[in-house]
Amino acid sequence: MQSLELLTAEDVAVILKISGSSVWNWHYGRKKSPVGFPPPVKIGASVRWRSSDIELFIAGLPPSTTGRIPMPGLPQAAPSALMLVKPVRGRGRPRKNQTGASG
Repeated sequence: MQSLELLTAEDVAVILKISGSSVWNWHYGRKKSPVGFPPPVKIGASVRWRSSDIELFIAGLPPSTTGRIPMPGLPQAAPSALMLVKPVRGRGRPRKNQTGASG
């Protein structure tokens, strides 16, 4: 039998290299959790995640070039040979519209 360890939200955050508040946001449903993120185990008022579940979650993540965890409901970008061009941004604040101003 594997050694089973129960992890806190902070432990999970350190393993996944994200903030602890992200784990809590996923748990409480304030933000959509990634596909396959395991549900926690509640022991009294404590909320813990099984280390084996977290390891399986990490192993099930698809390799990506962006390093981001895929979120449910978002379209996945297909690899293409097109080169994306950054939009040109002006400097500073935009000017107020001068039409209709009385002099």
